[in-house]
Amino acid sequence: MSSNTPVQWNLKMLGYWCLERDHQPVTVAFRQQRLIAALALRGGRRRSYIAGLLWPNRTDAQASGSLRACLWNIAHQLPGLLHPVSDPLALAPGITIDVDELLGKIDLVDAGATVPQGFAAELRSADLLPGWDEDWLLPDQDRIFRQRLAALETLADTYLASGQLPAALDAATAAVALDPLLESAQRSLLRIHLAAGNNGSAMRSYRTYLATLKRECGVRPSARITELIRPLQQAQEPTLRDPAPGYGVSLHPSFD
Repeated sequence: MSSNTPVQWNLKMLGYWCLERDHQPVTVAFRQQRLIAALALRGGRRRSYIAGLLWPNRTDAQASGSLRACLWNIAHQLPGLLHPVSDPLALAPGITIDVDELLGKIDLVDAGATVPQGFAAELRSADLLPGWDEDWLLPDQDRIFRQRLAALETLADTYLASGQLPAALDAATAAVALDPLLESAQRSLLRIHLAAGNNGSAMRSYRTYLATLKRECGVRPSARITELIRPLQQAQEPTLRDPAPGYGVSLHPSFD
């Protein structure tokens, strides 16, 4: 490869952290990983902001020193990864970041555009840097989690409206897996089961939700979800006007 050919960087943070240079993984120390991830998620920021974000329990001088050491290591080990302007700090343009790609697809969902087949499965597994115990990362993890969940609910409703029941079921099941207590996702799942005529699956999903809600919160579902399932419950209840065969009928002949 010519020395003038630009390096292609790919940063992965969904499911696991990995930095690739020209499609080959490179080894990066965790201290540098933190800085690269912060710049990828927060965009260009002043040096003082990044230092305080990543080293909040140190003095300003200590945090600035830690930041300088990180920047020196990245500049020497990963030349071309950082934007040449030293303040504000930013990653170089042209880096492929999987979080940005995911959010771009979510924008397509919000706009009602077509998304790749299997996107529901991608949303379900796209946890941001799982296992990282970093206070600064929590808002980003929560933000992306909520966007994934909202996209799955939108997909489920869109597929249901267009009659694509298997795809709708995949999206609703993924949403329920992400947040089993989210009633709107549970309602979507029940509507899809009912639309497909899978009454048994609808009752099973409802009972699972009922048990989870009682165990975790000590409350019952709202009327909006119980109304969906009420016709099935009523169909299962025996009535005096429609007894089961032989119910209340003598098996012996009458001699009157």
